Amino acid sequence: MRVALLLTATIVGTLFANPSNAGSLDVASADAAKSLPPGFQSYRGYMFDVSENSDRKDVDKLTENLKQQIDVVEGAGFSPRVLRFFRTVPIVASELACLDEGAATACYGRVTPDTPRTTPRTLTVWDHDKQRWTNPNAVDLAVDSGLGVIMIRPDMMRYEKEAVLLHEMLHAYHARLLPDGYANKGVIGYYAYAKSKDFLPKEAYALKNHVEFFAVTASIFLAGKSEFHDPKTREALKEKMPDYYKYLVGVFGFDPDPAAASGGPVASLK
Repeated sequence: MRVALLLTATIVGTLFANPSNAGSLDVASADAAKSLPPGFQSYRGYMFDVSENSDRKDVDKLTENLKQQIDVVEGAGFSPRVLRFFRTVPIVASELACLDEGAATACYGRVTPDTPRTTPRTLTVWDHDKQRWTNPNAVDLAVDSGLGVIMIRPDMMRYEKEAVLLHEMLHAYHARLLPDGYANKGVIGYYAYAKSKDFLPKEAYALKNHVEFFAVTASIFLAGKSEFHDPKTREALKEKMPDYYKYLVGVFGFDPDPAAASGGPVASLK
């Protein structure tokens, strides 16, 4: 589960460039729902495409697993506003995705899915009246605007107990919603501190870079555990990095620990 940072889009997007543009999320989400690209399905407002895998015997299982992954994201405690943002991120299942570095089971970035087109690619244009980029094709819009696309591989089914999609959505959250995106000073600072100490094994995936550090730890913070990635549990995260744990409470607006005084998720925005 690494981040694909293939910046090949020809238009520098501003739609989700920083939190000050977050008011566009509602409109973008509605537009995405109206304009599902060919082959896409919708579940709980999320758009995903498994059509490339239609001739596989396990395509129904793949679809069901993906829906379960969406349920995990929906139940993680994010505010309605953040969930509306997540629903604008296209999800594409492709057997040959995410293979440029290792063999990740999922990846996020400005990557144009290599899928057959029945019509020419539609150009993303700036709508002066609405003050935002527009494109009738939600995938092309996501690539061109910088929103990004989540690619998953069918082998994700091997990790059905792991919050794979949540991990990738947290990459999108980091890139598009945190101040300064991947250059966010808070995340970089806590990553550097964790790497300088013995909080995690040196080979831990969370120490690969600050982007994976946030996705791994925030996923454990929200979902409660990971079978594959240290620190494995929310309790261990809190014990090993208490200051960073408090930082995550501040970022997401609540402490997901059932014993926390906050009593659970508190939506920051409606």
